[in-house]
Amino acid sequence: MLHTEFAILVAACGAATWWQATRALGGHFLSWFYTFEWPILGLIALAGWWHLIHEDPAKYRARKAGREDWYLTESEGATAPGGDDPRV
Repeated sequence: MLHTEFAILVAACGAATWWQATRALGGHFLSWFYTFEWPILGLIALAGWWHLIHEDPAKYRARKAGREDWYLTESEGATAPGGDDPRV
């Protein structure tokens, strides 16, 4: 479902880009700004989708559990879940 939503969102940004480009070429000066804004918003959506798909599951669980060192892996010195601090 997530993939479909992002595909629709990126397609909508592409359609809005085309629409604003045709308006800009028709003489609407402000549409030039939107012609470049919509592709940027589409790229931001793609970057967010890429991050969601490639997030490390262990870091996700640690972040959701509220650990302060969620951005570290155990090999980098993070506290093991339910265990002692390996840095001590």
